[in-house]
Amino acid sequence: MGGLVASRHWQLSCRLLFFCCLSTRCGGKHRSARALSQKILRLTAPAVLSQHQKRKEYDMQETYTARLAEFACSNTYETLPPSVTKATKRLLKDTLGCAVAGFDLPSSEIVSKVIQAYGGAEEATVLVSGKKMPAPLATYINSHLVNAIDADDTYKYKAHLAAATLPAAIAMAERQNSSGKELIAAIAVGFEVAGRIGMSLKGLMVTPEGEQKFAPVSGYSWGAFGAVVCAGRLLGLNYEQMLNAINITASTIPVAASGKFGETLPRPMTKYAMYGTLGEAGIVAALLAKEGFTGEPAMLDGDNGLWRMLGSLGVDWDRLTEGLGENWGVELVAYKPYPGCRFAGAAIDMLLKIKEKQGLGAEEIERIEVAAPGVALVKKLDSPVVESMVDACFSIPFLLGCALHGGVPGPGWHTPAARANPAIRAFMDRVVVDVEPTAGQVAAEDLKRLGHIARMRCAIKVHARGQVFSASSDYAHGDPYIPESVMTDAEMDMKFSNFCATELTSAQISTAIGILDNLEAERDLTALLAQLVRQE
Repeated sequence: MGGLVASRHWQLSCRLLFFCCLSTRCGGKHRSARALSQKILRLTAPAVLSQHQKRKEYDMQETYTARLAEFACSNTYETLPPSVTKATKRLLKDTLGCAVAGFDLPSSEIVSKVIQAYGGAEEATVLVSGKKMPAPLATYINSHLVNAIDADDTYKYKAHLAAATLPAAIAMAERQNSSGKELIAAIAVGFEVAGRIGMSLKGLMVTPEGEQKFAPVSGYSWGAFGAVVCAGRLLGLNYEQMLNAINITASTIPVAASGKFGETLPRPMTKYAMYGTLGEAGIVAALLAKEGFTGEPAMLDGDNGLWRMLGSLGVDWDRLTEGLGENWGVELVAYKPYPGCRFAGAAIDMLLKIKEKQGLGAEEIERIEVAAPGVALVKKLDSPVVESMVDACFSIPFLLGCALHGGVPGPGWHTPAARANPAIRAFMDRVVVDVEPTAGQVAAEDLKRLGHIARMRCAIKVHARGQVFSASSDYAHGDPYIPESVMTDAEMDMKFSNFCATELTSAQISTAIGILDNLEAERDLTALLAQLVRQE
């Protein structure tokens, strides 16, 4: 209010000054007016300029970018609710398991070879190999490893967020000798900031007539904001530095490219996002800000803000700050029991349940009909073309075949031997995928009610023994929205064990689980990282 009053005083002063100067020009008859105008200016300008400066600072503090930067700096481990602490440790465990599982893959080998060739300061550990590298480079490799097998978290059917966020936190925590508590707080806050930015972007809208409208441009580049906040906290950035770091990140993230993914087969190693680039962008932005590098002050805000740059149909400003510090996104993470696209998860669940309930042998199954959300077919998840590991992650027929013939879910599903398995190949020919006609309506209802998609309706018909066994579900196992679908702690431990078994010893796996469950007691990450490096 003070800024508004000062502004009115300033306007009045300017009008008086203009009148006085005009009078002076008109034949110089009002010389006394000039003196009056100068007096007015001397008396009012300092106070008015001071008020304007305060108003400018106030306005900056009220931008969405500034509020998120302030939140990023203001929380500690002690301020986190216990449920958030537990959820963060679950996310870290899952993410590390995915990284270990993603190590021995063609794309990971290429990324590791190229990035490790740069060398540099030994600041942070590359998982599994144990190589020490500068934190940004270790982040690049580890971020790629997390997403390589496509078993990482899903956040509100919007993106895989942990791959961009957690590797930067781990690398910077190792570099700075941070404690387990500091790492937990950094992850929880960084995940929250990035998740809010992502959820504010309207990639899918429902018109008043009920029609679904997709943004022609979409991507996961906003995941880098998780990396910058995590790294910035662990670097000890102050508010001004954190604000700059966030804005620098907005200026350096890659283009939104996921909309192109799925158009062609076979699928490329780039997938829907280069997560190494996202993690590296965030950690470098934090390092730059620490040294005084500046960014545009409010990159998230306004008509030309980040949402416009990323091709969003619009922006939901409330998503950025509503309930900030009260509602935590890390508690709404969906986990994948299987290494493959989330759109296949419910179909795998239902197939295995029917098989167990009916006592079916895999050889008895004559045909399977899957009804999946339309977006799954747009992205060609119905395709039996499986020439590479990436293809395998996005083929519902192949993933169902692995569920029956591929053994324990994990990296074993994505070996050349699995892709060549005659039993899996033969089974794929018996799988037909079509559109679930009500899935779009259900998703639209969620968008209207929740602001994000929670239900991804799927149905299945299994033809065997001359009968048809049917099932349908709105949720996949691992979804956080109903108690029945939440993965238990025991299931999370089992996934971690299965995913790490090809690279780590059973003793390492058991020790790592124990450390992760009690991470807040760790003074640094030395003991944990030692368990995540392959023993020769």
